[in-house]
Amino acid sequence: MRYAYQGLLGIALLVGCSSQPVLAPIEYLDPVTAVTIRAVAQPITFARDSPELGANVRDYLSAGVVDVNNMGAHKFYLALVSWSTVDRRGTGAAPTPVPEQIEILVGGVERVFSPLTHESRSLGIGLPLFRPPSGYAGESWYLLSGAEVQELATAPPASIALRDSVAGRVTYLGWRSASGELLEFARDLPTSTGSEVRRR
Repeated sequence: MRYAYQGLLGIALLVGCSSQPVLAPIEYLDPVTAVTIRAVAQPITFARDSPELGANVRDYLSAGVVDVNNMGAHKFYLALVSWSTVDRRGTGAAPTPVPEQIEILVGGVERVFSPLTHESRSLGIGLPLFRPPSGYAGESWYLLSGAEVQELATAPPASIALRDSVAGRVTYLGWRSASGELLEFARDLPTSTGSEVRRR
């Protein structure tokens, strides 16, 4: 099941979606944590050019939303998976940035989010999500409210800015949309959730 699921996500990540039908959310009982996971079928992809490493070289962020349903208690998370098409080992270049604090437009307001964790197991998600077939660099997970999920689905952000003490502020621009998949995910959100605990 793990390899089939990762394969599906890899195909969704690599195949352009302009001529593809909107994919319904993926839902499954996590075999590791025994909680129900519902995730967007395809993440939105953001990119930034890295001309210092070569022509047409980019770093990417895959942004996907996940609902963790633990016996009716729902929590929503934004996952940001960092990856690149370039292996930096031996180049002397800085590593691919992994998100820490992020700036993102939600409901028309610029907001700053801090990560809960850089791995999903502690959130009840045992299988990896939104990872590319190669080039994976790391991930960050952010708690969202149901209202924030709806706002993101209504108006997906055109960019995400990463902030940390090493790289400073690094902006990724929208590279491939999956707004239809995000709308499908938000269409049937539960009306009562356990996700309203504040993230800050």
